Amino acid sequence: MFAILPLLGRFLVGRFMTRRAAIAVQIVFYAIATLVLVATSPAHGGTYTSGALLGLILLPLSAGALLLGQGWQRRAHKA
Repeated sequence: MFAILPLLGRFLVGRFMTRRAAIAVQIVFYAIATLVLVATSPAHGGTYTSGALLGLILLPLSAGALLLGQGWQRRAHKA
């Protein structure tokens, strides 16, 4: 559940911030989400390795969310 909130946040950050600022915020959000996933995975019946794998899966998803948000921003400025 924690990984969904940063994805939505990245999408909105890509929409409302400049590209450089959005990438910086994205890196911070990704680091926090990955740390929480790894740290809490044993409490949810997993291992630290499974939390790290989920973090790796989150990487392309977060980049995609940022690109979608930036595309939304470009479309809004054209209109």
